[in-house]
Amino acid sequence: MGGGTAVHDQHAVQNLIERLSDLEDVAEVRIRAGASFSPEALRQAFEMLTADTPLAGSRLVVEGLVEERGCPTCGSTWAVSSDDVAGHLVLCPSCGAPSPIGPGASAIEVVEVARA
Repeated sequence: MGGGTAVHDQHAVQNLIERLSDLEDVAEVRIRAGASFSPEALRQAFEMLTADTPLAGSRLVVEGLVEERGCPTCGSTWAVSSDDVAGHLVLCPSCGAPSPIGPGASAIEVVEVARA
């Protein structure tokens, strides 16, 4: 399984970069990202897309947004991760039953921007 697509992650990072485009001397950007995103793909896209911008050389730190989920089929409860996401569905890690992805799974929140 595993999170969103590379295009989905790159588009989200491009939007993030546009939101931060007025900043200079940034050392680190800390975000919280929903389960539909792959933290590694977000970091790779950030490094690639900031290469020729004022954010070049800054580091992206990705924290997961916690979404608790209960399975209507088997009753299992868990914190959704990118490994549980397949397209627009969340799959129960216990029984594999699908359910629609929640609105928070596609969210990215800026937590902190640290200056150099």
